[in-house]
Amino acid sequence: MRIGELCAKAGVPRDTVRYYERQGLLEQASQPNGSNNYKVYSAVDLQRLKMIKHAKMLGFTLSEIAEVLAVWVDSQFSVEQKKASLQRKLVQIEEKERALAELRVGIINALNKVGQPCDDAF
Repeated sequence: MRIGELCAKAGVPRDTVRYYERQGLLEQASQPNGSNNYKVYSAVDLQRLKMIKHAKMLGFTLSEIAEVLAVWVDSQFSVEQKKASLQRKLVQIEEKERALAELRVGIINALNKVGQPCDDAF
């Protein structure tokens, strides 16, 4: 698929795809016909793009996302190293989940107090 179709399916602008390619988050798409500049993207590219978009939505930085992608695709890492790296990322996600749950409770508490007189003592 060409970049327009990829962007439509992933819900991202073309500039985002190009930026991710420059940053190494997406592999450079092939140009099967050397006489034009059209790049061809695969279903794997679409899947990776959707994963990046989802991870960003959840608050992960591009650097954090790049770490996971690098370990996943790098053949120099053993299976054990890949598992250990992904396990560390899973622990980070669980920590974020706990922090978000605490934040949620605080926001609900604040929401319930809206419009009431402030009588909290310091």
